[in-house]
Amino acid sequence: MDTTNFEDPSHKRKPTASLPLETPSSCDDKIPSDITDDEKESEFTYPEGGFAAWTVAIGCWCSMTAGLGLVNSVGVLESYISHSMLPSSSPNAIGWLLGIYVFIAYFGGLQIGPIFDARGPRELMILGSVCLVTGIFSLSLCTKYYQFILALSVLNGIGSSLLFTPAMGTISHWFNVNRGLASGFAFTGSGLGGVMFPLMIQALIPRIGWAWTTRLVGFVLFFLCVISVALCRGRLPPKRGATSSWHDVLPSPSIFFDGTGEMAVTTAGVFFVEWAYLVPVTYIPTHATFAYQLLAILNAASCLGRFVTGYIADRVGRYNAMIVSTLLCLVSVMGLWLPDALTDSSPSQTLIIAFVIPFGFASGSNISLTPVCVGQLCGTQEYGRYYASAYTMVSFGCLTGIPIAGNLMGATDDSGKKGFWGLILFAGLSYVASSVCFLWVRVRVKGWDWRIVW
Repeated sequence: MDTTNFEDPSHKRKPTASLPLETPSSCDDKIPSDITDDEKESEFTYPEGGFAAWTVAIGCWCSMTAGLGLVNSVGVLESYISHSMLPSSSPNAIGWLLGIYVFIAYFGGLQIGPIFDARGPRELMILGSVCLVTGIFSLSLCTKYYQFILALSVLNGIGSSLLFTPAMGTISHWFNVNRGLASGFAFTGSGLGGVMFPLMIQALIPRIGWAWTTRLVGFVLFFLCVISVALCRGRLPPKRGATSSWHDVLPSPSIFFDGTGEMAVTTAGVFFVEWAYLVPVTYIPTHATFAYQLLAILNAASCLGRFVTGYIADRVGRYNAMIVSTLLCLVSVMGLWLPDALTDSSPSQTLIIAFVIPFGFASGSNISLTPVCVGQLCGTQEYGRYYASAYTMVSFGCLTGIPIAGNLMGATDDSGKKGFWGLILFAGLSYVASSVCFLWVRVRVKGWDWRIVW
């Protein structure tokens, strides 16, 4: 099998152990002459493990649990807020409330990623922790729609973005060959948050109410933020002083127009993944009667998919694994969820559980592999810029996906679970588009020989 070296995005040469690697021209500027040889080499040598590297991965895991755990719990938030906190608001209005939240969480990477490349993760993550914890405590006091927008959508969204974007960037400083495994491990944190927070909310709201439930969630977030800030650190020297300029903290739209189309089409594939993924995560709790447990099952399966597929992807290829996982999502949505929605009987618990387990596994694989696929197209010191530029575009899918699904549910003439067929079809078609995008990039770079690891 072709063991293509993952740190060379040009795919045009195989470096040997006796020759130092050069910075890919498609991603990095020329290395200034005043950088030492050790610094040049450090960009392309990775610990790939050890105590220091795995403590960084643990810190990233904590940041994912805090920053994205609530994002993976939007279905429970949608169910409780729409029925108990804002019962007079339409599904479309609630959809925009949650869509803005997820949008800001990803859109903030437009500036955060390049700042991470220039200054490192610590300052950004401290600010993100303050915003996230303040936002969740403010959420406990909300009673009006605009208050939920400010506390949940804006403040929590900004905090999540400031926390998980630089944390994810630190993984690329410490791992390359095992980057899929390390990223998969870190992303299990967001899946665990998606299990833990719904079960906390379910157990605590009947006993202590909404306000104190969200405050206890806030204390958990505070604890996770402290650990993540303490453990996450970059390894490569930040771009400062004579080696940096204003250009180092600005996003770069030019990366989408490199003449190959690889980055642009990969970003489109990630866009469709997020467009589709948030539909089941948000509306499965509304579709079934055992909402909190169902979302916990989905996210538990997602944890397994994030870790196992990350390990497998390092050996069979990141894009190869991504194509398979998106197709599995498509099969589970169209083959299991849609048939249940079209039947006249009440929702089948067996069929819904049979859907959420493979979907959770495959969608978790998608989420952990997308940043690794983006990182495969650029050099390490430009990873923050590439990741942020890609997810800035993806954030518009997060913004519009939930409201579109809400409108589709309201537009159908059917009632009950039959009203879900439109949004299920929307999710399925989005997975079709995503699979085509990743397949196109893979075939363009490596052709149709599936024995090649890429």
